[in-house]
Amino acid sequence: MRVSELRDAKPLLLTDAGDVWDRLAEGFTAHARDFGRYLHRPITQQGIWGGVAAESAADRLARMQRDLNVAKQELDGVGTVLRACGEELATHQVRLREAVADATEAGYKVADDGAVTAPTVDVKNLAPGDAAMMNRDHAAHAQEYADRIGDALSAAQAADKEYAAAIKLFTDAAKRCAKGDWSAGLLELATANGLNSELLSELGMPQKGASPEAVQAWWAGLSPGLQAELIHDYPQQIGNRDGIPAADRDRANRTYLPLLLSSLEADYAGAVGDEATALKDKIEGVKGIQQQLDRGREPRPYLLGMGSEGNGRAIVSFGNPDSSKNVSAYVPGLNTKLSGHFASSDVDRAWNVAHTANKMYPDTTTASIVWLGYDAPQLDGFKWSATDVMREDDAKAGAPAYDSFLNGIRATHESGSPHVTAIGHSYGSLTVGQATQQPGGIPADDVVLVGSPGVGVDKASDLGVGAGHVYVGAAENDQVTNLPTSNPLEYVAPGSEYGPKKNWFGTDPADNHFGGHHFSVAPGRDTGLAGLATGDLPAHSIYFDPIEGGDSLNNIASVVAGHGDKIQNAAPR
Repeated sequence: MRVSELRDAKPLLLTDAGDVWDRLAEGFTAHARDFGRYLHRPITQQGIWGGVAAESAADRLARMQRDLNVAKQELDGVGTVLRACGEELATHQVRLREAVADATEAGYKVADDGAVTAPTVDVKNLAPGDAAMMNRDHAAHAQEYADRIGDALSAAQAADKEYAAAIKLFTDAAKRCAKGDWSAGLLELATANGLNSELLSELGMPQKGASPEAVQAWWAGLSPGLQAELIHDYPQQIGNRDGIPAADRDRANRTYLPLLLSSLEADYAGAVGDEATALKDKIEGVKGIQQQLDRGREPRPYLLGMGSEGNGRAIVSFGNPDSSKNVSAYVPGLNTKLSGHFASSDVDRAWNVAHTANKMYPDTTTASIVWLGYDAPQLDGFKWSATDVMREDDAKAGAPAYDSFLNGIRATHESGSPHVTAIGHSYGSLTVGQATQQPGGIPADDVVLVGSPGVGVDKASDLGVGAGHVYVGAAENDQVTNLPTSNPLEYVAPGSEYGPKKNWFGTDPADNHFGGHHFSVAPGRDTGLAGLATGDLPAHSIYFDPIEGGDSLNNIASVVAGHGDKIQNAAPR
């Protein structure tokens, strides 16, 4: 590749072409969705047509719908490759132009092959040694400019070759599809995704597992224009990365949300059984979150995370955690997943905390977050025999992600020292407990545990924030807070002088032996053992309710706002 070729290239035409292919892919998404909604699903699910002919038609329609989905994926991949190619070539073009400009301004000549010639120096009046030194300096500078130019040309040529090969994969796939072979092109799709990641790496984005502080430093070093481009082109990667400022994550995830919804709806169009049920939940969850974003409530919502992996991911903050003095992050528990119920109930709980804290303590500012960044255990038809509910696996898997998120809150905060409260409800309290055991401890000032079946430690002081900064709420009729230990030999009656009462996941946080502060909560409606067996647990859901929970919400808000001394105390069990 020559200097003039890269200098005069128009790589942004490739990014524009990628956008056009994206619009084409969106059209196929709509076709696949409508195909499933109006043709395939009515035949397979509504029972309006039966017999061999119906079965044959349903099979043919299913294959046609699969083909539409494959076409959509292929078109998505083409757009991804073209956009990534344009952006990488533009990056190398800028490097070339800067090197050429620096050389030219210094009086050096740059040939089209990248060779650099030093300016002629009149050495008549210089001593032989000085002349030789000047010539060596000029030669060294010439080599430096040549190296910079050569690096840019070599990188651009390598990128050109790599992306040409990737595009050829899609060309071959198109020929294959034209012959009737619509098998999913896993190779070309994987290549497109890999190139996506490579470009972010080329721009210096820290690898997965890097600290939020490293991500924040990288992001802060980018120009506002490049930040805006990355938000537009890589909304999923930017919006879900700890260490990216909240306002930028919000913009990225609001961009990603309709893309995610389209993808889920396209998948749902051809899904059946449990897969269809799971996708339907996620679709309703995404739509519900969009409604929350559109409600216009204060403090305004920030969408800090969004994804379809596992049971779904969503992180919503009411108030900007980067500018608020106080920040809380609530981890929901049993049966929580990305669904319509989460988008209304759990997200509303976060708003209740922010609204109440800002109303009670108007002299400070509070942001309240609901963090669904892990897979909470799911009850199978509210059967307590579900094995995932009985294990710590989900909590241990989610703890590092929650810890990283809180570290990200500190890394991007304007002052660097917000007052942070970790809140765990139900099984979420175990996740918080496990997060406190991460290397370095949990980056929180206070811990609030409500409706807890145990947090995996013996006493409040084991949580690493000091027993005086641990606050516990347990409704009298909340059966989850009374789940006995799985080992009958460890059973101790509540309030016993002989030792702490053990819950399923360790010492009962509401027990007087656990320590910490215990705050007042309404008793809740008692549904007894029948409620525990059927999952009818009204007292387990009142902690964030301004009416049903009694003093609970005000107590939580006081802790979150940095006024733990204002809680209404309650006697431990």
